[in-house]
Amino acid sequence: MKNTYFIIALLILSSSQIVLAQLEGQKFISGTASVNFSNTNSDLQESSNNYGYNFDIGLGKFKTDTRASGWKISTSLAGSKQNFLTYVNGNPINTEKNGINGFGIGVGHFWQFYKHFNEKAGIYAGPEINARYNNSKTYQTTSDGSALGENKINTLTLSAGLSAGLYYKLSQKWWVTANIALSDFVSVDYSHLKSSVESSNNTTAQKTLNYQFSPSFRFPVVGFGVRRFL
Repeated sequence: MKNTYFIIALLILSSSQIVLAQLEGQKFISGTASVNFSNTNSDLQESSNNYGYNFDIGLGKFKTDTRASGWKISTSLAGSKQNFLTYVNGNPINTEKNGINGFGIGVGHFWQFYKHFNEKAGIYAGPEINARYNNSKTYQTTSDGSALGENKINTLTLSAGLSAGLYYKLSQKWWVTANIALSDFVSVDYSHLKSSVESSNNTTAQKTLNYQFSPSFRFPVVGFGVRRFL
């Protein structure tokens, strides 16, 4: 882990001795997208699946040939088709829940420090701060299996961390980028949970405030994107 910090520190403090391209003053727009899908088959219940997407878009500017900063907006959406088996008076009842069950939106500011290997490729790393709101809904059967419970969670998160990536130059206007590491050093989140049981009018609410300090990196964190210079 000490070697990881040493490498990141060298990357941030170092600068290219030879200017391979005039980047200072150039503005860019970048985007990354990912989709996910999973399917589960059970002998006792009908199949269930989960799906969703994540999309980030950023707008930045090179302050020098080796330093850039900017803002980004991120969104996510999640959905599923789930089947739950409950027993009423000993009789099995299958309940299907289908549709969107999660949504998130966030805004952040980033600083990036670059090391250009040659005219085509290089690496970058730097700190970022983010604010994010997430809304999600989950279901589960009660402990005795007689009813279906629902949890609705609203979460606001503030975080600060580091990220690192690679770039490859396709042309004067287009780059391909790839994230290779990510860390949220510090995060604070406030959550509001509302729980209910479908066969009952009882509802409970819970508010929590959590914080986390985790000075570690996650390798690899692969996410591909594109960047266009304006």
